[in-house]
Amino acid sequence: MTTIINKSGETIAYLYQNMILDISREKVIGLLLGNCVFGKQTEPAGKFFNNTFRKKNGKIIAKLGVDVSSTFKKSPKDAQLSLQAWQILTRVDNHVCLWIEEKKSWTKQSFIEYLQADKEMVEEE
Repeated sequence: MTTIINKSGETIAYLYQNMILDISREKVIGLLLGNCVFGKQTEPAGKFFNNTFRKKNGKIIAKLGVDVSSTFKKSPKDAQLSLQAWQILTRVDNHVCLWIEEKKSWTKQSFIEYLQADKEMVEEE
């Protein structure tokens, strides 16, 4: 399990077996499939490369932090998480990953809100 951090270096989510978990580690809020990031939308919400999560416009929305697997005594409930991940996966109807030009700037949008937004809210800021 690896932390996902915001611009300030604060842990905002976790990456666990290709699932993006909320801070409580009980809810799947997104998936990382290959280098494509999926959330509530039916198409990729962005990409992941160079340990960085990026929006479609190339702006940074989060970064991968450190492995914290050894700090948790209790592992997440895999069966529940797998079911939640499956629900996200079955909504995907466009899995063509986009070409994204890398930008050095951070977006103002929250990573969590971004993954949970409807398609109309995900477009360029």
